[in-house]
Amino acid sequence: MKRKDEIKQYTIRNIINYRKLDWSISDDFLYLTDVPEIFEPFEMKPHYFAYGIINSGSIKIEVDYQKFLIDERSLLIYRPEQNVKVIKIEAGTKGMFVLFTKKFMDYLFESFFSIAPNSFLKNKFGSQVVLSPEDHSKMNTLFTRTLDFLIASEADNERWIYSAKSMLLALINESDFLVNRYIENRNIIHQPREEEIGYNFKKLVSKHYLTFRNIEFYAQELNITTNYLHKIVKSQFHQTPAEIINLALLSECKVRLSDSSESISQIADYLQFTNLQSFSRYFKKQTGETPTSFRKYNLINP
Repeated sequence: MKRKDEIKQYTIRNIINYRKLDWSISDDFLYLTDVPEIFEPFEMKPHYFAYGIINSGSIKIEVDYQKFLIDERSLLIYRPEQNVKVIKIEAGTKGMFVLFTKKFMDYLFESFFSIAPNSFLKNKFGSQVVLSPEDHSKMNTLFTRTLDFLIASEADNERWIYSAKSMLLALINESDFLVNRYIENRNIIHQPREEEIGYNFKKLVSKHYLTFRNIEFYAQELNITTNYLHKIVKSQFHQTPAEIINLALLSECKVRLSDSSESISQIADYLQFTNLQSFSRYFKKQTGETPTSFRKYNLINP
């Protein structure tokens, strides 16, 4: 293991390896149904978001050189590029956590892609929220139901990843709603215009990617030029608007092809391709294989 001053970023894979966890599904997402006894004793700079609750016991942790005691009423949050060091975990501490990269969430199109500008996951909202007993119980229920679903459906394939993203997004949304009341002046904080535009663009794409795949539509909805939209999106997400729209479409293609309940022709129609041939050409250009071969492989290897 590298010395503290040599560590630039600490990844989810680093955690898996250091704590010797049995996890091979993804390097961009990890859930913990309990608090490991083994933890990193050194300062690290996470490449991921992490948040969760403690049900019993406590964790002493330092985030950006501020010390916190996370006990059975606390929600702990830390984020990419913060300086984090776990100081002590009380013996027998129990809790639940989710860890995920920005990439893992940005590639989800079901609802709103990115973390909302005023989300509790943003740095400005601190690393500890002390919950009321009632709200802690609600948060515990949210985590338990989410992780129970992921455990019951666990499988090393693309459909499970899609489900995990959907469940994680739901958990974040519900957590955000619950935590909202604990953050003072949350809704009056000014957000940079560019960040707001990027967020609203992805939100629009999640609603309209099947019907509108041209950049002009989104620029018009946001009341900006296509060049300005391209500049903002490329700067924030390192992808062009067209790439993000296409990613949403391709992800939907793969998910539906992984389910045998619809014919390929029905899928092409739902995705608003002019015919089956145009859908097949599109999918092969994007993936290098036909819809039929993709479906066959994924049904054989669920």
